[in-house]
Amino acid sequence: MNNRYGKLSWFNLLRWLKRWYIFLVLIAIYLPLIFIVLLSFSQPTARGNINPNFTTPTIVNYVDLWKDNEFLNGLFNSLLLSLIVVPISILLATVTCFGMWRAKPFQKKAVNFTTQLTIVNPEAITGISLALLFSSTWVALGFDLGFFTVILAHVSFCTPYAIVAIYPRMAKMNQNQLLASYDLGHSKLDTFCKITIPHLMPAILSAVAIVLAMSLDDFIITNLVNGSFQTIGTLIYSTRKGIKAWVITFGALVVIVTIIAIIMIGIRKYYKIRKMNKKSALVSATRGES
Repeated sequence: MNNRYGKLSWFNLLRWLKRWYIFLVLIAIYLPLIFIVLLSFSQPTARGNINPNFTTPTIVNYVDLWKDNEFLNGLFNSLLLSLIVVPISILLATVTCFGMWRAKPFQKKAVNFTTQLTIVNPEAITGISLALLFSSTWVALGFDLGFFTVILAHVSFCTPYAIVAIYPRMAKMNQNQLLASYDLGHSKLDTFCKITIPHLMPAILSAVAIVLAMSLDDFIITNLVNGSFQTIGTLIYSTRKGIKAWVITFGALVVIVTIIAIIMIGIRKYYKIRKMNKKSALVSATRGES
């Protein structure tokens, strides 16, 4: 009898988990983010650190955020870095993918293997190797580590991610489109800009989002090659002994903006699908009448 009740209890538990496990996973993912948003509305301490004790909600952290020179300098440096790294990485990745598409199988596999190796390589190893490279070349020439070395480092580790995002789309390219463009008298560059780039645009936009996130988020590699150049990532790590209010506020702001963007994209997709369904229903009704 006890065994029977034991089996029933396990069965009920498994059935309950099967029904609710997705909600448990979502809670585990979003609960820390919600906690950060709530903390951003708490009164900071006298030293400017975040107060873990919930008090009367206030927006003082959001007001002071744009007065904090440390945050503003880090944000400016990160955005400036991304504005340079993203176009370079996307351009290199797009040209590389086009070359892979036209290359021989052995060359294609070699580039693929190199790209995958760069991605799976630990960031600490990549950062140390780049630091040693810059020390034996850039620093040996009398220059200091800083903005330029950070740009080179970010391009080196962001480009493989862009290649992985773009190449599957490039592999689906129909070569007859290019041949037709050549037959119509268009040059290779004109064909690349008017045929290849529009075909790759969805993948390129995805690659832009990935590279932007990687560049803004990176700390390990940046910290090893940045010298005195500070980004948002390195500044956040420097506050580990006492988390500043601007760190939590900035994180909460990113979470809020991201959620709003996802909701807007979802609403746009919903109305787009609804419009397509209405159009399909109208076409079906018209055909039925005829």
